[in-house]
Amino acid sequence: MVNPFVFDRPLPADRAVGRAEQLERLIALVQGGQSVRLAAPRRYGKTTLLQNLADVAWSAHDLVPAYIDLSRVTSLQDVAIRVARAYEHRLSAGVWRHLRSRLSAQVQAGLPGIGSASVTVAARGGTGDALAALHEVLELPALVHARTGQRSLVIFDEFQDLLTVGDDLDGVLRSHLQHHLQVASYVFAGSQPSMMAALFGDRRRPLFDQARSMTLGPLPATELGDLVAGTLEQAGRPDLVEWVDALVQLSAGHPQRAMLLAHMLFEQPPDAPDPVTAALAAAVAEAADGLEQTWRSLTGHQRRILGAVAHGHDRLLTTAALQRTGLGKGSQAGARDVLVDAAILERTGEGSAVRFVDPLMPHWILRDPEA
Repeated sequence: MVNPFVFDRPLPADRAVGRAEQLERLIALVQGGQSVRLAAPRRYGKTTLLQNLADVAWSAHDLVPAYIDLSRVTSLQDVAIRVARAYEHRLSAGVWRHLRSRLSAQVQAGLPGIGSASVTVAARGGTGDALAALHEVLELPALVHARTGQRSLVIFDEFQDLLTVGDDLDGVLRSHLQHHLQVASYVFAGSQPSMMAALFGDRRRPLFDQARSMTLGPLPATELGDLVAGTLEQAGRPDLVEWVDALVQLSAGHPQRAMLLAHMLFEQPPDAPDPVTAALAAAVAEAADGLEQTWRSLTGHQRRILGAVAHGHDRLLTTAALQRTGLGKGSQAGARDVLVDAAILERTGEGSAVRFVDPLMPHWILRDPEA
């Protein structure tokens, strides 16, 4: 029996659940020419939503979407190639061939469809040529509009990674964006909410106040539960449906963790006395390597704070929480804020309370009796 729950990659756009309101809002904003910045922790359904946005914009709203994944981008040339490939993916061969012909020979040498030898030659021009190439491909929305009369929807995913190539590249982008009001709308998405807030909320940055802010919260429990239950029934495991509510509660609406837990629930035998507990243990074991790497990156103070939150001290400045960690109020508040900025903890909106972004992390921490 094939396990229908895939957890190691974004869900296909047609399986997106619980994001209809956000999708509708995004469509309305970009149709009106408004740029948007979308922040969400990693594996929180951001990419699935963006791909759904691109598909709907293309099929129902006559927009030309260019979905550009900047994750782990390595160079200016790499950025330019990713931008060009996004347009090639959506446009007809004839339109793309025309647009390529409008670019300089130097830029064409490094774009998709040319052999690796030509790419190497193009790269030898150095940073100046690579920056010139980037400037050219950033003008593709204007070329698309001139050729087809259509607006572009330019989606930059993992936008904060652009600054690993050059700290001033948001300024390069703004030099084009400010002239594209009639030809393009932009969505800037990132998985480091604090950095996204700084890029668009700091008066010293070129993109200050240049995009409407949106955040992704947890998936609604009802829609998530319906998805999991329906999938179980279709896959021949209706015996597990009674456990779905408990699984959804454990997932805390985290999209990827919900699929991981559902995957492990599906693996449980029909006669398992408590399949949810077994699924949780299996999910924590599956996630252990990544959680260990996160733990190793933390300071001692930060680890103490996570231990306190795992033990139920969600308001970290109370006397009980301070006694648990042994830290002073200032140190505790500072370390908490760093953990929030890193999207390991998030504020719940209830005073100063926090919770884990990853619902599996407290269970992993509590495996150690000394945590």
